[in-house]
Amino acid sequence: MSDDISMGALSGSLEERSVAALRAGCDVVLHCNGRIDEMRAVAGAVPGLAGLAERRAADALASRRRPQREIDLAEVRRAFAALLAGGRAAGARMVLS
Repeated sequence: MSDDISMGALSGSLEERSVAALRAGCDVVLHCNGRIDEMRAVAGAVPGLAGLAERRAADALASRRRPQREIDLAEVRRAFAALLAGGRAAGARMVLS
């Protein structure tokens, strides 16, 4: 999966960047800024998900599992606000599993 193809980190048109991302090994090209004309350009430059790429996507989706506990949204919002303010939220930690 690519990073946001519209960020401007790469040279070339959106179509060229999209094709280059696929050639570099990405199965999915992300476009995240919500500009419909750009979204159409990217969609027109890349094929639909099929074959091995589609199987990898299906396998990734099938491997998802429910979290062991529910997320406390109020705490997540406090931690996020603290991070944006340049601080560290009390007790905030990143759990990778």
